[in-house]
Amino acid sequence: MKNKDYLPLVRLTMVKEKELPYGVKRINEPELVAELAGQILKDADREYLLVISVDARSKPLAVEIVSIGTVNASLAEPREIFKHSILNNAAGIILVHNHPSGDCEPSREDRRLTKRIEKCGELLGIEMYDHVIIGDGYYSFRENREIAA
Repeated sequence: MKNKDYLPLVRLTMVKEKELPYGVKRINEPELVAELAGQILKDADREYLLVISVDARSKPLAVEIVSIGTVNASLAEPREIFKHSILNNAAGIILVHNHPSGDCEPSREDRRLTKRIEKCGELLGIEMYDHVIIGDGYYSFRENREIAA
């Protein structure tokens, strides 16, 4: 029987599963994002949504697989996207997802998610540096001026 006079103490810690080889100190170009994420997404037959947490100098702190979807969709809520960034004390995030079809053109849902996450980041004080779609090449929302510079 639980005693109502007690409040549970909770501690959150992160578990690092493995490390990826990555020799670049800053991840400030979409090509570098595609290079890093490509190590995880190269043989994916479904959509994966990744979040790369970065410090104020764009140094990658950690990468998290937030969602694994279907051949043409991946779902995630802002709480899942920002959880790992908050735990890493990140200054910003870079969203990355793949299109197994190879077509990098963003869908209406991709654009909607990008705007939603950008607004949530503003509230949290965690800037969304970019959202990169990987397929046969890449598409950068920042390069295409769909994210505030």
